[in-house]
Amino acid sequence: MEKRRKKINRHVLSKRLAIAVLALAVAAAIFLRLTRETPAGAEADGRLILVNWTNPVPFDKPHGLVGLDEAFGDAVYLLNPEGSVNEEAGAAALAMFEAAKKEGVTGFMITTAYRSASYQEELYKARREREPGYGDDPFNNPVKVLPGRCSEHTTGLALDILAEDYRSADNGYASTPQGKWLSENAYRFGFILRYPEGKESITGVIFEPWHFRYVGADAAKEIYASGECLEEYLGQA
Repeated sequence: MEKRRKKINRHVLSKRLAIAVLALAVAAAIFLRLTRETPAGAEADGRLILVNWTNPVPFDKPHGLVGLDEAFGDAVYLLNPEGSVNEEAGAAALAMFEAAKKEGVTGFMITTAYRSASYQEELYKARREREPGYGDDPFNNPVKVLPGRCSEHTTGLALDILAEDYRSADNGYASTPQGKWLSENAYRFGFILRYPEGKESITGVIFEPWHFRYVGADAAKEIYASGECLEEYLGQA
């Protein structure tokens, strides 16, 4: 009887051990998935914050803004020198423009950086007044102007970059020397082309070859190499 009891106890112990091992394996798999879907720095106000139709910005105004004139001086043409930008993003963009100049590409113009959510909402409402139904179905009919808290410009991490001799925010900018250089090199400085061609059904935004978003050097390199948009990179597509 005693031997049988010991045998049963060993069987129960083995079964419990197997369950524990399985639980650890499942936990490890979940952890790996979470770390892939939420890369380091994706905290609420970090470099990888996702702001889109389903993820409105969670704050009224971001920290760490500096004036555009302070960030860039006369290194690049500023359509609105009184505007502002995230300090880290501004420093990275300045390095980017300086590198472009060394490679023979100049004439960049920053048209927009930080916008308040309230101002962005005014722009969106004005667009809807002109075009009733604008933004009702963005994943099938992508837009150019987003609602207030759904715009990346409210983070201070996004820059609209055109050229002094090409000031139209349209597809043609992609063929300019400035547009080509940025699309091929911006990732080296931590920026991504935020709304790439072919991803409109995911982003809900038209192809915008002028809109660049700062995410940090490591993430930018990975996103550029993968061909993913930010939603895909963060596992939110």
